[in-house]
Amino acid sequence: RLLNTTGYITIYWHCHLPLFAQTQQSKPNNNTMRFAAVVIASISIAGQIAASAKTVEYNWTLKPRRASAKDPSLSPDCNLNRLMLLVNDQLPGPSIEADVGDTVKVNINNESPTESIALHFHGLHMKGQPYKDGSATVTQCASGPLQKQTYEFIVLDQGTHYWHGHTSMERTDGFQGPIIISDPDNDDEKQLRTKYDDEAVVFLQDWYHLDGQTQRTGLDTNPFIWIGNAQTFLINGGGVYAPCLGDDTDGLAAQLSAQCADNCSLDNYIKSIEVEAGKTYRLRIISGTELIGVNFAIHGHNMTVVEVEGAIIQPYEVENLDIMPAQRYSVLITANQEPGNYWATTSVRYRNTAPTGYLNIKYKDAPAANLTLDAAVPNHPAWDVTEPTIELEDNLLTKNPNSYDDYDILSTDPDSIRRIIAVGTQNMDSELDLLRWAMNNVTMRMSKVPLITQAYDAVASDSENTWPGTILPGTVVVPDKPPNAWNYTEPVQDSVGVYNGDRGFSYIPLTENEVVEVVLQNALALNGVSDMHSWHLHGNPFYVVGYGFGTFDEETDPKSYNLVNPVRRDTVSLLPLGWTAIRFKANNPGAWAFHCTQVAHAVMGMGFTFITSPDLIESPPAAARSCVENSLSPQAADDDEPSSSTMSTFEGVVAAASVLVGCSILLQ
Repeated sequence: RLLNTTGYITIYWHCHLPLFAQTQQSKPNNNTMRFAAVVIASISIAGQIAASAKTVEYNWTLKPRRASAKDPSLSPDCNLNRLMLLVNDQLPGPSIEADVGDTVKVNINNESPTESIALHFHGLHMKGQPYKDGSATVTQCASGPLQKQTYEFIVLDQGTHYWHGHTSMERTDGFQGPIIISDPDNDDEKQLRTKYDDEAVVFLQDWYHLDGQTQRTGLDTNPFIWIGNAQTFLINGGGVYAPCLGDDTDGLAAQLSAQCADNCSLDNYIKSIEVEAGKTYRLRIISGTELIGVNFAIHGHNMTVVEVEGAIIQPYEVENLDIMPAQRYSVLITANQEPGNYWATTSVRYRNTAPTGYLNIKYKDAPAANLTLDAAVPNHPAWDVTEPTIELEDNLLTKNPNSYDDYDILSTDPDSIRRIIAVGTQNMDSELDLLRWAMNNVTMRMSKVPLITQAYDAVASDSENTWPGTILPGTVVVPDKPPNAWNYTEPVQDSVGVYNGDRGFSYIPLTENEVVEVVLQNALALNGVSDMHSWHLHGNPFYVVGYGFGTFDEETDPKSYNLVNPVRRDTVSLLPLGWTAIRFKANNPGAWAFHCTQVAHAVMGMGFTFITSPDLIESPPAAARSCVENSLSPQAADDDEPSSSTMSTFEGVVAAASVLVGCSILLQ
């Protein structure tokens, strides 16, 4: 248990000397480096732990749940019989709240008889804690059905974040919730807290009536079955399925009436946030959407953007806010209107249709009145207009960029920066006979053994090559540039042809402290449409240094970069037919997923993993070894091993047959 800096270093030294002794004879150079790096990482983490640090523990139970006519209370939108995966029967799930330096411990009991799960803490970079990211097949094995798992880690990243399932599409079933991390010692955060009286979470989710695994089946089928549009949009777990209110626009009201709760009404199902006239509130807006970006606005109230995914920015006032999947913002609003009920609504961005989300901003002591859709709603931009997104991006400026330890990468000699141009394309994979996404012609697939373990074992056993020259058997290295470049505004099938490339456990090797610039380049899908994509990097925050439209030009486009005060975040949007450039320092050894956050795109192969200096990480815990073996015969962790309490401990209470059902979802 990490109670103070002295105790932390002593415990780590004691635990790792035996590991060093066992391995130094066979490979002294690598293990000397590994041991030193682990101790240095330990000291680095310890230096960020305040004397007041505490342990915050959560006990969660994940269950498959359905609302019914007899008990509609679990339905978020009046619709009945939708299969959900809920933690403690909450939608969204429980909030994790802690201070920087605290130890967070999450005990999760998976009572699903079919689903294997992993829990990712989106926005927590887990620096120096490479096995705690919760990304199945990258940093850990998923825990099988009817198993328990414990995550324990040190919180180092302030801001508005969220947790969610990270195995298949289970987060679309409700398996997600907020993370709020405060830093009492951060001057910018302390100053921001003087600007508002109270705060609230605004959690956004597009809600499909088909469960995630059914959606996944359609994506993995030929003929291909797209997930389509959501039936409802939820804000803080509340919304109303339009046909249940008698909306017969699609001719479905009568047909679906039997699937609607008897108590369906706006007042019963739309959530409210109560405010008091004259006070200012911090709204932490979290996009847990599965597919769509949205524009969020509050009738009669402007918003001031003050935080982006942990970074305090120069205040920027907006009438409405674009937010893409997995992004997070804090905005300040002042209750400066006549007491009453005011609609906060969402409208879809970069897809031509989606249901509207509703949230009631309710003034304290407002006259009693039923909610109605006839009340005034805020204005939103048209779905396909890019100017609001660009204007927002132009004004997301980090307040004190030189307060970050990686700020120097903005002034790094361009010749020393590794530039990766990552082009996302669609293809009909001839081997799989499925429609897939690929990055630089490589389609991501999930590994049976976590990539971090494969990398660790490979560098430990390779006496001839040092990283990044080590070969990882059975994997595919994604090239830094697409093998065939073309004008990305033209259809790929009319340019270089539909090139299937390769598919597999894909990664790009990095070395510690390497400065990396990734240019995400959008292209047309096979149907001739260019989608918006939202990309998330695990393990490292990055600076968004540039963006534009058309084909990225390496000679001219970097001249337009913002290298003074760009926003520092972990999830970035890639607009249709556009490019976005991000820059980060690979200062966190481990294996870190980089993928599209739209779940359907990710499971179809849009992503890869950055593996950074695996010769500098500690040995894997039991839960990061063979996923099938660990699920069938879980091993209790040894108390003397530092890994036993750092990432996950399984308690096996499941028969082999049921585990194989769950694992088949993960390993296909």
